[in-house]
Parts: sequence; structure tokens; C-alpha cells
Amino acid sequence: MRNAWAPATLISYGAGIKKFILFCERHSVDETHFMPASYLLLSAFVKEHSGTVSHSAIKNWMSGLKAWHDINHAHWEGNDRWVELARTGAKKQGTSFKRPKRAPVSLSHLHSLLANLDISTPKHAAIWAAACVAFFACRRLGEILVKTDASFDPAYHVRKGTIISIRSVNSSSKSISFPIPWTKTTKEEGATVVITSRSDVLCPVKALLNHIQVNFDVPDGAPLFAYAIPEPPRWHHLNKLDFMKICGGIWTKANLPDVLGHSFRIGGAVALLLAGVPPEIVASTGGWTSLAFLLYWRRVEDILPLSTAEAYSKSDADRLSNILDKFRTSMNIPDSIES
Repeated sequence: MRNAWAPATLISYGAGIKKFILFCERHSVDETHFMPASYLLLSAFVKEHSGTVSHSAIKNWMSGLKAWHDINHAHWEGNDRWVELARTGAKKQGTSFKRPKRAPVSLSHLHSLLANLDISTPKHAAIWAAACVAFFACRRLGEILVKTDASFDPAYHVRKGTIISIRSVNSSSKSISFPIPWTKTTKEEGATVVITSRSDVLCPVKALLNHIQVNFDVPDGAPLFAYAIPEPPRWHHLNKLDFMKICGGIWTKANLPDVLGHSFRIGGAVALLLAGVPPEIVASTGGWTSLAFLLYWRRVEDILPLSTAEAYSKSDADRLSNILDKFRTSMNIPDSIES
């Protein structure tokens, strides 16, 4: 039953189970009432933490508790109306704990990153390739990089030995595609990452080929963006924490807007849309369905804090809004959908 969830998800869910058990012990709840947990106990658990953490934290804890019940085939009362009302209250009280809005990664971020990396060296070649692939393929960092060195699993992470296809788009352009074994939405069905060459220094195809050449002696069983080191075992993981630490340090010194890992996926989609790539192609590139893509961009001012990001102008926001509105009309998606 545990294999139905990704290892990282189970680790995350464990936090909710631990919180719940500590809550029960703190209030002297008999262990026999831990599972199945009653709607009253679950409501009290949510209420106690309301206003102390973000709503997303409580949502994740409740998902962990549900998974715990599912694994043990126990009745789940988390959908009871009392629990729903408690969670609604927690959402209102947890607004002050929301993460500050972050700008998307922009072309300016990439230019700054390239200017401060020596991509002839193994680690910097890997960082530059991962940044370009995440950006121009609109992928989540977790789909191409390992979270920690110990978390590498070929069932979830793309390996260096994966088959990479190179095709000529026309006389002056090439594309590269390769499969990834797992995504947040498709699970074990995976997806195909596609990048297309550009005529400037930000070409993702050149970045990936450079990484493969510089790190040619990294074994096929290692992650795709692993890099060579002189001492045994002769290669090292490029994990998300190290990747973001280096990128963030460069961008802070350059006075560029703060970003998060997810900002690559958002920023890549913005750049492609503003460059004139049709929304349906962008949606396919990032693995969105038509409706999911529109829902994702439903509130442009929430996705893109353009008022604080120097990389975009008011005209960019207007253009993006018009592009998405035309896309909605062409796909016959009603304007009244929930955001």
C-alpha cells in the first residue's frame, strides 16, 4: 500500500501523523481512538493549530492522516462537514503564514546565472543545463533533480543513461527530448521533456549537450544532472538545495527578484507565451491539460507579481492576459471557472 505514494510524499505525510499523535497524547486521548479518528477529534486537531501555521501545512497534515487511514484500511471521517468548517476557519486564520509572493525566473535571471558560471567545469555545466531545461521545458525541479543525495531512486529520477533523442527541426534549429519516469500529476506514467534550440547564449540544447560532454565520465546509472569530481566515487549528485543555493546567491548579488524552485516552471511558461508560442504548445511542454493550464494562470496577478518584478512591464501583463483569454475562448472553456 505504501508503494502507491512516492517516497518523498510519504516522508512529508509523516509530519502530519506525528503532529496528530502528539496532539492526542497532549490531551490524553486514548490510543484506541487514534484510528479511525472521529470527525470531532479531527476537527479539534485542526482547530488547535489554526492561526499558528499556514493552511497549506494543515492541509498537508490532513493528507498524511488520510493516507495513514487508507494504508490501514480504516474509515476516514475527514470529509465530515465539521472538519470542512474547521479547515475553512484554519484557512482564514493562517493567511499571515503564507509565503511571500515570488517572481518567476526570467531571461534576466538566466543571463545573470550564465555570466557567473564557468560552464567548462563539471558542477557549473550541470547547474546551467538543469536551469535551462527546467526553464524552457517548464518542468518542476523535482522532476529533473534529486531532493537530497540519499533520495535518488531510478523509479522517480531520470538517469544519465536514459535515451536522449536529438532531431533537426529545420536547417538551423534542433530539439532534444528524453523521458522522465515520474511526475506529480502522471505518477509512474512519467512524461517526455522537450527542449528546442535558440539562436542566443541561452540555448537549452547547447547547455544540455555541454553538460553531457563535460561530465562524460559520470556513469549511466547516476542522475542525469550528476557532475564529475576528482575523488571516488568520481561523481556527485546535483540536489535541489545546492542548486537553489548557488542560483539564489548569484541572483541576490545581482539584485534580481527572489525566486523559488517552482519559479522556473512559471517563468519558462511566461517567456514562451510572451515570445509568441501558442498556449496549447506551452501547456503540452509543461505537462498541463488545457483546463489545468488555464486554471493555473487564472489569476495572473497571483502567479506573476509583476508589480514587484522588474523583469516585466504592465504591457507584458496585459499581453499575457489577452493570450490566455483567447486561449480560453478557442478551447470553449467558460469564463466562470473557479480559480
